Amino acid sequence: MKKEILFESEVILSDIDTYGRIYICDKKGVIKRLDSLGNIDVLFSPSSSIVPTNFNVQNPNQIFVFYQELQEWVILNRFLTEIERYKISEKIESNQYGEIGFVRLLAPSPNNTLWFFDESDFSLKNYDVLNKQILSQTPLDLLLKNEEYPISHLEFYQSQIFLGVKEQGILVFDNFGNYKGVLDFPSWNSFTLEKEFILITEKDKIIKKGLYEKSTEEIALLNKDNKTDNSINYFFEFNLKYYKITKDRMCIFTISPKK
Repeated sequence: MKKEILFESEVILSDIDTYGRIYICDKKGVIKRLDSLGNIDVLFSPSSSIVPTNFNVQNPNQIFVFYQELQEWVILNRFLTEIERYKISEKIESNQYGEIGFVRLLAPSPNNTLWFFDESDFSLKNYDVLNKQILSQTPLDLLLKNEEYPISHLEFYQSQIFLGVKEQGILVFDNFGNYKGVLDFPSWNSFTLEKEFILITEKDKIIKKGLYEKSTEEIALLNKDNKTDNSINYFFEFNLKYYKITKDRMCIFTISPKK
């Protein structure tokens, strides 16, 4: 069974929380939370038209939103009300790792630390928010084939850091910033980390890969004409439902349980 929800404004970001609620951010910077049926139950309208670079809803009671253009991060509560806002310059200071330049991507991790990609020295850094101290720095220039490749996604999940690099793949680091390897999906469009899997959209394909096992499967979604849908920007799986999001709509597929 398939249900389709159309959006009035183009979707630029999306994520899913631990309760299976979908969050979308449109090109106006408005963040909306949708229930499992696609209904809007709460939204956040920013005071400016600047759109977030990324957000993270792993903790639905403390939602993290990063604005690259402002070099700020914002914390929203479960009602999508802003409760905290920080300038990077207020929280990140220089130390033995040198000055902080321009932060391109920023993601939260447990124990009040942040991971960020600093474009000025092309490195991955871990920052202790409470003690205002950089804990680690990993240079990326030797790991990447070409510095021109866009670094477009950064996420901390189950003690690992996932750094998405367009045209190269998804680089994986441990919780100390040590490089572990790369998931060889150079054509990835987006990826989501759920339970013990990473769900990767790649052109018109959806790939479900085990994080700790070598299992890999391809998920095929068919439209009414029995043709694979194209332009998949985000894909989530939760409680026997698939959620496929393109720039202007969300399709919800109810799936049969495996016997």
